[in-house]
Amino acid sequence: MARGRPRKIDPSDALHDVMIAFWQNGYAATSMTDLSEASGMAKPGLYAAFGDKEALFEKALMHYFHAYGGPIFEKLGPGGGHVVDDLRAFFGAVADLTLDETTPTGCFLVNTVIDSRYGSERHKEVVQGLVESRLEAIRTRLLKAVAAGDVPADAEIDRLAIFLDGQFSAIAILGRSGISEPDMKAFIDTCLGVIPTCNAVLPEETQAQAKPILRQ
Repeated sequence: MARGRPRKIDPSDALHDVMIAFWQNGYAATSMTDLSEASGMAKPGLYAAFGDKEALFEKALMHYFHAYGGPIFEKLGPGGGHVVDDLRAFFGAVADLTLDETTPTGCFLVNTVIDSRYGSERHKEVVQGLVESRLEAIRTRLLKAVAAGDVPADAEIDRLAIFLDGQFSAIAILGRSGISEPDMKAFIDTCLGVIPTCNAVLPEETQAQAKPILRQ
């Protein structure tokens, strides 16, 4: 009986599987053999479609940022909500991803920063660019909040943005540690408590959840 033709693998599906492998094990601990087995593509096919391991890692990072980061950062988009509510939705989406048992633990980007094993200087540049874009998205949302009157005009936006960006990473790390959902929610509420708000425009329910706790 004649053998059938090998099943063709969709490159987009293969890249997603490659991303999961890198996300699960990190760059250094993932071999091309691992990537071949994870994607279902033979090594020559992987090289032809994506390049070498370093190129695959970069493409996997970008795929992660768009596939998973995109929906999360949409929470910071123009939705007409108060900045505290938008940031709660944003951090909540991060928490949901890090606690999702169908994906590897934590955030692929944060895991990569923690591991500090990128494979090349180019990878460091890509990672830093993605981290900076995350910080800028948070800063932009805070500036919109000032313009809308949700946050006082004298608020130190740059410092606040850096703090909130740090909490993004903290949530991802807590997700890796196995924190419970109630404790994660409490952590997020505490993070949001540092945001100086103009209570005159802050919904009463949101005021109760976002009382500033770190004031100088």
